[in-house]
Amino acid sequence: MSRLFLAPAQLMRTLVTHRFLLGQLAWRAFASRHAGAVLGWLWTPLGTAVQFALYTLVFSVILEIKIPLMSGGTDLARRLPVGFGVFLITGLVPYLALNDVIMRSARVIRANATIVQRVRLPLEVMVVGDILGTLMHHALAILLMIVYCVWAGHVALAGAGWLLLGIALLLVLAVGIGLLVSVLGVALPDIPEVLGLGLQFAMYGAPIIYPLSFVKQEWLLALVNANPITPLVGVFRAGLLAVSPPAVSGVVYLIILAAALLVVGSAAMDRYRATIPDLL
Repeated sequence: MSRLFLAPAQLMRTLVTHRFLLGQLAWRAFASRHAGAVLGWLWTPLGTAVQFALYTLVFSVILEIKIPLMSGGTDLARRLPVGFGVFLITGLVPYLALNDVIMRSARVIRANATIVQRVRLPLEVMVVGDILGTLMHHALAILLMIVYCVWAGHVALAGAGWLLLGIALLLVLAVGIGLLVSVLGVALPDIPEVLGLGLQFAMYGAPIIYPLSFVKQEWLLALVNANPITPLVGVFRAGLLAVSPPAVSGVVYLIILAAALLVVGSAAMDRYRATIPDLL
């Protein structure tokens, strides 16, 4: 039991010891997305900006959809109307970051099977390096999202703490889940397909494309609130749109879940590290 709870500390020591290799692997994972392209990594902010513009044009300008829950924000005297475009963006961006990390982590060890079998490499460094590279890719989208919300006048200074909390929770969730599914991806080759289906339920089971106030059935509301994406999106929106933050119970639940996943993920990697090359 003590070894289980010491696993995150061991993970941190390993990452610090191999920090140069970790940085190299993270940059490789980031740069490989647009390898050979003339603009390279600049395609990431360009694609994100176009996506934001299309969402805003279609949902906020053409359809003129407004979200009623925005009236519950802080500093009501300065609140500006929030269209569906920015509402969707602030929920979709953190979800897509986590979704991408999970799907890539499920395949990362098998994708590098030759290296794993022939080179003595700490597997957690490989997995976390890929996770950080993936998050670097999505960090550009998050930065653009923040800039847009500031420019549109939606961000309040009081929400900075919520935004920082959201980013920290996203990082911990990404590392914890990424480590866990990377081990499962070796033992169960079909796990990426299973995860893909589960992540679709996670997306539509969270208030990303609809406000939480639209869910009227009590049993369905309970399921939506049990979805960890729900408080994660709520924390981001509290920081970016100055809306009312999620319930304290939801935030505490997310913090405990993120910590538990980090413990389990790092312990699973520590437990099965030696047997993984034989399973490939």
